[in-house]
Amino acid sequence: MGEATGGQNVKGKYDPLDILIIVTSDPRYDTRSSKFLRSLLESGYKAKVIGVASDGIAECSDTMIRLPLGATGGKRFFVEFYQRIIPLALKSSARVVLAGDLFSLPPAIINKTRYNKKGHRVRLVYDSKELYQELPSLKRRKSSFLFWRLVEKTSIRYIDSVFTVNRSIADILERNWRLPTTVILNVPSPENNHAETKRNLDRVYLAFSGGIQPGRGIDRLIELLTLLPEKYRLKIIGNGNMRSGLETKCESLKLKDRVEFVGRVKNDEVVSELSKAHLGVYLMENSGLCHYLALPNKLFQFIMAQLPVVVSNFPEMRRVVEKFDVGAIIDPTNLREAAENILAMTSDENRYWKLVDNCRKAGAVLNWETEKVGFLNEMKRLLQN
Repeated sequence: MGEATGGQNVKGKYDPLDILIIVTSDPRYDTRSSKFLRSLLESGYKAKVIGVASDGIAECSDTMIRLPLGATGGKRFFVEFYQRIIPLALKSSARVVLAGDLFSLPPAIINKTRYNKKGHRVRLVYDSKELYQELPSLKRRKSSFLFWRLVEKTSIRYIDSVFTVNRSIADILERNWRLPTTVILNVPSPENNHAETKRNLDRVYLAFSGGIQPGRGIDRLIELLTLLPEKYRLKIIGNGNMRSGLETKCESLKLKDRVEFVGRVKNDEVVSELSKAHLGVYLMENSGLCHYLALPNKLFQFIMAQLPVVVSNFPEMRRVVEKFDVGAIIDPTNLREAAENILAMTSDENRYWKLVDNCRKAGAVLNWETEKVGFLNEMKRLLQN
């Protein structure tokens, strides 16, 4: 079982763990927490993740608990989430508790406080995978923004280590909190032969992957099709509260036959589904520092699927695209610029296949097998201290 050791035991019904991961998402669809869990288990640690069952089907095993909740968002969701999650979290005496997002911090802190009082030495890791103080969905609602800002601020004294997704956000967190921050890129697990050998450019599919939510430029991505010839199509992989409105928009623009809503796809199937397309396009809006400094996992999924990309000209995404020469960076508000780049990439087959080959080379570097080393090293350090 490797170098790991079992968690400290607690009498009775309590479950001794090395690492407990708590997330407000569904672990079966949350690529980051599922990679964390798998790597810990493969390294011999006793680990478990607790999260939400978005499909409404409860699941309980030695390594994963998924709870169906009646509410899907807002205050009711969090009330129900905490009512269900906190008692479960308190049944696991983990040596390290990892809060997978801002909203998971309260039960993680309660767990740490409870077991520290019992004489244990629990470490708390906060995975700040977004710059939550600048998250547009929170800033639109002042009361929610102030509440969660207070939660984050008052949590700092309980946190032993911070993870985040890129250097720009890490610099801000370290400056504000003076806490050790480890950059863990949100890259996919390596996949082989995802470039379709029979892929041709007679009909070109653009692809979007992720939550169908405001700020991600999906509406403009649909409008982009009106500037492209009829052979250009769009696959939207994911689900969210904007889907019905976007389907109506497709009908009004007479694009229904050119847009395919694939729906939600499991973590380990996303790259395979993306590989059926030709280009990955992400026109994220500059609606604040959180989005401007984003380095989303979908960019790395596009690259792993060997899809050349057209993405917003924001610093972290620009750094990856330029370093590996895997596509174009554009002003996300300029659809004509996006269309011109797409046409240029796909009208020259030599250029297109050169970009595909660059994606293949980049995927050999930007993958979880290389990235997990830093994650496991930090977890080992916390478990040993």
